[in-house]
Amino acid sequence: MKQIFFFLGFLLISGTSNLIAQNGWNVLGSAKVNGHSDHDVIMVTGMSGDYKAVKLFVENEGIDFTRVIVHFANGGKQDLNIRRFIPAGGETKVLDLNGSDRVISKVDFYYKSNAKTASKGKVILYGKR
Repeated sequence: MKQIFFFLGFLLISGTSNLIAQNGWNVLGSAKVNGHSDHDVIMVTGMSGDYKAVKLFVENEGIDFTRVIVHFANGGKQDLNIRRFIPAGGETKVLDLNGSDRVISKVDFYYKSNAKTASKGKVILYGKR
């Protein structure tokens, strides 16, 4: 009986990421928002390749983004226009990346912290070729 509940729980948790992956999106990385700072980084390996668009998915607790910056392997960067609250289970719109040679090295995201919540948010970065 425990195995059935474990399997059903796994399906529920992985259901969202599987659905996104089926639509051509790849997980590039994730970061937990600790609530005590206002800045976190998702490091992306150059092995991931060149991407044309990204989006952020939020889990566990909503996050109020103030600034998101994508850094590219060629030294360029792009400031994404995400200055809003994304609830848990929500995601940003598709964010197109400008130019060519869009190999992502990291993504900085800034947010309004909320150290009082017990549940900490998690940001998952998806990329589309």
